[in-house]
Amino acid sequence: MPAGPRTIVGDVYRRGGIHDPLLRRGFEVCRRATRDTGEIEYATSLLLPPPLRLATWALYGAVRAVDDLADATDGSAEDRARRLEAWISAFDADLRDGRSTDPVRHALIHTTQTWNLSTAFLHTLFEELRQDVHGREFATWQEWRRYSSLINTPLVLRTASLLIRAAGLPLEPETMAAGAPEAAVAWQSVVDAIYLTDALVDLAPDLTRGHVPLPAEALEEAGVRREDLLARRPTPAFEQMVHQLTDRARQWFDRAVLPPVLHPAVGIALGTYRDLYRLRLATAADIPGALLHRRPALPWQQRQRLLAPARAKAALAWSLFPFPLRPSPASETGEPPPTDARQSLAQAVRSIGEQQRPLAEPDPHPSGARPPQLPADATPRHVAIIMDGNGRWATARGLPRTEGHRAGAEALIDVVHGALEIGLSHLTVYMFSTENWKRPADELQALMREIPAGLRRLYDGTRPLDVRVRWAGVPTGLPPDVIETLTEAERTTHTRSGLTLTACVNYGGRAEITAAAAKLLQEASTGDIHPGALSEHAFSRYLHVPELPDVDLLLRTGGDMRTSNFLPWQAVYAELMVLDTRWPDFDRRDLWKAIEQYTARNRRYGSVPRLPHPRPAPVPDHRHNAAAASGTLREG
Repeated sequence: MPAGPRTIVGDVYRRGGIHDPLLRRGFEVCRRATRDTGEIEYATSLLLPPPLRLATWALYGAVRAVDDLADATDGSAEDRARRLEAWISAFDADLRDGRSTDPVRHALIHTTQTWNLSTAFLHTLFEELRQDVHGREFATWQEWRRYSSLINTPLVLRTASLLIRAAGLPLEPETMAAGAPEAAVAWQSVVDAIYLTDALVDLAPDLTRGHVPLPAEALEEAGVRREDLLARRPTPAFEQMVHQLTDRARQWFDRAVLPPVLHPAVGIALGTYRDLYRLRLATAADIPGALLHRRPALPWQQRQRLLAPARAKAALAWSLFPFPLRPSPASETGEPPPTDARQSLAQAVRSIGEQQRPLAEPDPHPSGARPPQLPADATPRHVAIIMDGNGRWATARGLPRTEGHRAGAEALIDVVHGALEIGLSHLTVYMFSTENWKRPADELQALMREIPAGLRRLYDGTRPLDVRVRWAGVPTGLPPDVIETLTEAERTTHTRSGLTLTACVNYGGRAEITAAAAKLLQEASTGDIHPGALSEHAFSRYLHVPELPDVDLLLRTGGDMRTSNFLPWQAVYAELMVLDTRWPDFDRRDLWKAIEQYTARNRRYGSVPRLPHPRPAPVPDHRHNAAAASGTLREG
């Protein structure tokens, strides 16, 4: 007897490594949302192997969930805005916890963590939807395309991230676009073509909400009156406009050429997606008058003529060129794997790129010390360090202060190796503050030598590490070679994914916030952002590194109990630890001990306490005098 739909779907979850009932429920909600509202997206997803299929359902389903909140017809605009804000606030809280009781958010968080996807695109989407709640009209094609780029392009890029990684390439779509600007322009045209096609096909439900999804410029060019559209009067001018717009979308589609570097099955999926949208566009062009009253479906026979050969080709391509991620033998039996499926899948995703990059593994510590085994859900994602005590370290040894900075640079290299060993995602270090310009001239010269020299050791040379470097700070006053090194480090390492090292050079926290406020005020004065749409996420987009996550653990060496204008926005909920150890004496073992201390803490974010994780076994300390070398750890 052939397997029924429920059995087939269950097999997808099993083969995708999803065994938790709540997580399965979340993916099932997303699958149904994709099937019911994204006919083309769902059909294309079935050409992908289970892990990718689940990820595309989660992305589409989550975006659909928040879009439905903004477009709901029940209640006032204020009611819709409150519901939308509640969803966004809950998502942010869930993201910090790494899971959610809401099934859709749970599936989304699982997907972003498994595939190491940035959630910045969601916050861009949230900002636009906040304004959609109160209604949105477009005066010009320029406004319309800007909205398309903010709403549609980020989701397309994140889906492209999944497909590119499935092809075994250690690249982001933005990276590929930067190397081929003409292709990037062409694909933006395809995104616009998709959005224009959907605007025509969804015209009837939009008119029901009193919304005209086309720019006023398009209506004026065709001589169509807005009141005729809202009254659903099929005038000759309207039919002429539909033909003009379908011709425009068809030209945009014609500009796209599929990238030749993708896995053949991924190319088949993308080509099928494009061809199905061409079919949708042709369907709209054939029945312009009907668009005012109903949403046309794809013709079944033509749809099948596209999908049947695509399914056969995709299945053959995946069998000849296997998907890099395969379920473990344990999951093939239907039993949950012995380790967390999300963690093992995430490690496999990261290994795709590592197998193809000539990047070095972190060097072991000379003592032979190894990082502790810690609970994955309890370890910090982002550690920030105020590296203090270089000068005092040198003075205590009768050395010039400049020697302390040289020794401090060596300590940073060791800590970066240790951060890679323990699997830290983000490490941010305070290398030079805007207040440090008050130092003596010879010390400033030494700092300006050590900063670029240390960074080059991380990204250049014969053994570069899997470290992405970001720069937070301003160029004003910095020597040209320091600016060049910082920008070169960002450019050279932007495809690496092992550890993100944010170097705060010429950085001041208050100055960062002030500059962000000034940029936001300028956009508000020109009407690019409505004051009522201001939120924490809107504000964070103007910071030096907008995608930098909140700090989980803030460390300071040298014993001083202050934060010194360091990351006041990002560290608002950080756990604080101060060590008496001066920075040149600090090494990776001290970092590991601090992270161990962190795992035993109970982070509440203003809520009631939860049961803490069991305290892990201590890290063996191979130093002769551990107490003297590591210093005293004090909690802030």
